[in-house]
Amino acid sequence: MYRKALLIAAVLLAAAGCNRLRPIPEARKGAYDRWHATRAQMLTGVAAEHLSVGQLDDARNKAMQALALDGDQLEARILLGKVLIEQGHYDLAAEELTKVRRRRPEYAEVYYLLGVAQERSGQYEEALASYNRAHALEPKNLDAVAAATETLVALGRVREAQLHVESYLARAEQRPVLYELAGRLAMMQGEHERAARYYRHACDLDFENTHYREALANAQYFAGQYEPAVETLRELLATKGYEGPAWAYAMLGDSYLALGRPHPARDAYWKATDRKPDAAGLHLKLAKAALALQDNPRAVLAAQKALGLDADNSDAYMILGYAMLRQGRTRQALGLLKTATSRYPESSMLHCLLGRAYAADGEDAEARRCYAEAVRLDPDNEAAKELLRGAAVAKLSRSG
Repeated sequence: MYRKALLIAAVLLAAAGCNRLRPIPEARKGAYDRWHATRAQMLTGVAAEHLSVGQLDDARNKAMQALALDGDQLEARILLGKVLIEQGHYDLAAEELTKVRRRRPEYAEVYYLLGVAQERSGQYEEALASYNRAHALEPKNLDAVAAATETLVALGRVREAQLHVESYLARAEQRPVLYELAGRLAMMQGEHERAARYYRHACDLDFENTHYREALANAQYFAGQYEPAVETLRELLATKGYEGPAWAYAMLGDSYLALGRPHPARDAYWKATDRKPDAAGLHLKLAKAALALQDNPRAVLAAQKALGLDADNSDAYMILGYAMLRQGRTRQALGLLKTATSRYPESSMLHCLLGRAYAADGEDAEARRCYAEAVRLDPDNEAAKELLRGAAVAKLSRSG
């Protein structure tokens, strides 16, 4: 009985082997191919969903499974390229996208994505060619224009980049990103008024974008457009949910000071120091505004804070010494300014201030010596020359 069972099993195995050797009918092969293609398309859709929510590993696995079923599934290969770019595997992404490009040289998206992979791996010339090709295939694709412009900047061809993006602005009426890019390039070229115009256009197209408004204020300030800068910064800082950075309040204060309005400047600097209390430069700005308001106690406190944060700041010595003189604390100012001039012997302004401290203390000869040293160090220091002349006239008057 056992031998009979073995014989039956052997016959069945032999029959199965024969069946495996038989060629699959063409109709069945076509059905398998269609099934694999359908399954691959479904997996590609699942991969796209994973990518959309940032599940990169899952997206990559599904895309590779799709390609294992159907190597001609170009959408899966494009999606795999996107995932690899997001994961930082730029060379691998370029390989996958190049395969698609060979099969479908008319796909503008593939050239654009290939450009991204090439740019991020430092292949700037290749990336520039890919972006330009993407735009040639799809002229409405202004993302390719922006990307090509950024690549030109990376190549150090800033002026060419500027001309490139500006040539497309007439077609970019609803694309604030291109105006922002044009503004950034104008700033790099020192063309601040031009930059302000571009940033204004970007803001008009997308007023909710706080980055554009920050850039606009910056351009206006450096263009010397202080009133518009104040208006832009005030609107920006009043925006609900916007946490105004220290630099924005500092720039607002600088703009107010440039307009001769020290009171709101002081308030702006106060807020700047609240946001960045360890920045010596901000406390110095506050001290200067306080001096302009003749608020000498506040100026002394702010300058002392700056000096405490940065003991090597010659401006802090200068402002603190001047504020002390304004308070009538002559002896303290003398001690401070002597220390400062010994640490910074090449500072004409410190010697000038030390001379004023000596004069306030009645030591006229020492004052004249300091003024003369200030003039020697900086022959263009008109304040020192005027003080030196005044001290000489006073000496003659007393001797006469």
